[in-house]
Amino acid sequence: MIQIDHITKTFGKKTILKNLSLEVENKEILCLLGPNGSGKSTLLNLISGLLQQDSGNIYIDDTLVSGQIGTKKVNLNPSDRKVGYVFQTVTLFPHMRVEDNVAYGLKAMHLPKNEVKTRTTQMLDFTGLSEYAKLYPGQLSGGQKQRAALARSLATEPKVLLLDEPVSAIDPQLKESFRLELKNYLQQLQITVIYVTHNLSEAFVMSDKIAVMSTNGHIEQIGSGNEIFDRPRSPFVAKFMGVNTFSGKAIGIHEGLLEIEASGVYLLADASSGLMGKNVVITLKTEDIALSKNETISIEENTYNVVLGTITEMIQMRSTVQMSIDVGFPLKARVLLSAIKDSKVSIGDKVKVSFTPEALNVFAKDDQTEK
Repeated sequence: MIQIDHITKTFGKKTILKNLSLEVENKEILCLLGPNGSGKSTLLNLISGLLQQDSGNIYIDDTLVSGQIGTKKVNLNPSDRKVGYVFQTVTLFPHMRVEDNVAYGLKAMHLPKNEVKTRTTQMLDFTGLSEYAKLYPGQLSGGQKQRAALARSLATEPKVLLLDEPVSAIDPQLKESFRLELKNYLQQLQITVIYVTHNLSEAFVMSDKIAVMSTNGHIEQIGSGNEIFDRPRSPFVAKFMGVNTFSGKAIGIHEGLLEIEASGVYLLADASSGLMGKNVVITLKTEDIALSKNETISIEENTYNVVLGTITEMIQMRSTVQMSIDVGFPLKARVLLSAIKDSKVSIGDKVKVSFTPEALNVFAKDDQTEK
């Protein structure tokens, strides 16, 4: 449905997007996830036609909307791309009532008055704003304003909907309910959506697929939320996901498992082809680590990946505690608060750290992934 083919965009001497390619399938909700400054909003502006790339092509529904074929340059106007855009900052016309804001794009299309009225009414009903139709934007809450902006974008029946941080202006206590409400809207629409956020939990809730963007102007990894969280393929993705990341070297095979040396600690992971003798990156989720205050490791112990460490930090969350442990390299573990109270561990205590070989995600170290 949407094909981004080797896009580059610079502002002055700064390259925002570099040779970026991306495909979004028909009726898919794809989330662009990344830190501020990674070029997420710039990419939306290029797709919508508000900006033009320096090189590369953009296709919507197999039609070239921006780029070059041979000597022919193409750059369709935003109004000709059938793209709806809901900005991070709500851009309703303050002097127009809600119903007039929703009808604005329809009138610009010079549709018959009865069709404008019908579509406006349908969109107000769909977004739950019928009773607010006669109000002005200044009389609405943040969530109501975003619903009005969504209704205005949907009224023109776009093929593609672009959402740039759509819940950022919502009051914190209302964000969760608005997310669920918005996800319900998007599922009913059955159109292609690109959703921008830097919030990890929001990306998991809203998307069918996630594309993680880094600050060096390209996409690091694409996949489902679980795929990216369980098996990050670069240190950047792992760190952005809050996953433990450390380096080691694959040195052998032991009982069918890959043996890795990391800062003097020997670990076992599921064997992966092509890694023997290579420097590797290992990732480990915080919740996959088990702790015990038992300070010794028994020779008879059959559990793989059991190491001793020292607690260096403890941060209490709502129902969990995030702990930093020095095992020769730093590890972070997330443990239930009740378990911490039962074990009575504290900063400075020696603990036994364990995790399964399956919990380790291992891939070859590539200098490019360190950027």
